[in-house]
Amino acid sequence: MPLKFVVGLFQSQGIAEDACNRLRYEGVPPEHVSQLLLHETAPLPQAVAPAVEALSVDPLVVGDVRESYAPFIRNGETAIFVRAHDEAEVDLAVNTIRQYAPIKVKVVTPNEGQPLSHDIL
Repeated sequence: MPLKFVVGLFQSQGIAEDACNRLRYEGVPPEHVSQLLLHETAPLPQAVAPAVEALSVDPLVVGDVRESYAPFIRNGETAIFVRAHDEAEVDLAVNTIRQYAPIKVKVVTPNEGQPLSHDIL
C-alpha cells in the first residue's frame, strides 16, 4: 500500500495536542505525528518567512495546507498529520482523531498525477 497521511483540523491547539498524545498512547510512533498551528491574523513577518518555506519540504506536510483548509481557518486552529503505511494504521488514526471532534479529517495519498485526498468528515 502506498504511504498515506491522515490530516485532522481542530479548533484549538490544546485539542490537537490531546489527539496527538492519544495517537502516541495507541502506539503511533512520535515521528509519524506532526502538528501545525494555523493563524490567519496578519501577513507573515519577514523574519519567519524562511521557517515557513522550510515546511514546504517537510514530508509530513502534504499539499498546500493553507489553501486546502482556508474555509475553516480562524485564529488558533491546529492541523495534525499522521503518517500511515497500511489501512489498519489509517483506521487507527481516523478513529482516534474522530474522538476529539475535529473540524475536518482527510486521508491524503501523495502520488504524482492522482487526486491528492478524499474527505472523511
